Amino acid sequence: LVNLAVNARDAMPSGGTLTIDTANVRIDEETATAKPGLHAGRFVHLRVSDSGTGMYPEVASRAFEPFFTTKAKGEGSGLGLATVYGIVTQAGGHVEIVSTVDVGTTVSALLPAIEGAVPVVEEVPASGELLGGETILVVEDESAMRELTHRILTRNGYQVISAASGPEALELTATFRDEIHLLLTDVVMPQLLGREVAERICRQRPDVRVLYMSGYAYPVLAQNGTLAPGLALITKPFSERVLLSKVREVLDASPSDRPA
Repeated sequence: LVNLAVNARDAMPSGGTLTIDTANVRIDEETATAKPGLHAGRFVHLRVSDSGTGMYPEVASRAFEPFFTTKAKGEGSGLGLATVYGIVTQAGGHVEIVSTVDVGTTVSALLPAIEGAVPVVEEVPASGELLGGETILVVEDESAMRELTHRILTRNGYQVISAASGPEALELTATFRDEIHLLLTDVVMPQLLGREVAERICRQRPDVRVLYMSGYAYPVLAQNGTLAPGLALITKPFSERVLLSKVREVLDASPSDRPA
């Protein structure tokens, strides 16, 4: 929903109307057959509409493609709608775009409905072997995600320094006098990709370990060389325990186990 709202905001640079509505619907066999990957049954219909600039048909037809974007380099990665498509289809749903130039765009998603309440999974406190005292540089352009990651790591014993961008991370690395044991960086960021940040920092500090984090599945990131095979990756959103486990795994790996 956040990705859809951000796209709508970008489509309405001078303002406009953003409408979000939901409904419970039942899809019959005939309708399901016309929508690839969909099956008959009960669904929640989520629709996000804007009164923005709209898209030409040739652009709308490619809007869900990873890395396809009409923005200038550094202004957008083209992964937002690709992520929406991946989440919806992996959940057994269907998503489509209807857009008219100078009128606006509507993104419609069908998500399978479930019966009853979703059980709450209680987070198990981290055990002693997941705690640490090393210094970690967190690079994340989304402030909420950066602050959450910072809190998780600091309350489990780590020393954390944070950067909101690749250039800021490079500046911190150049001026930070103590050892940095781990670079925990987002993969897709404006200005510098996580891979570029890691390469530059590793030239300055060859012993630093690197752990990437991303909201996009690895095959999407590998498609255009955004992330090379074999590198350590944690997928967002992640739980506290999953993050701490992956951090310890990367920090405790022997030199022979580390990606080249």
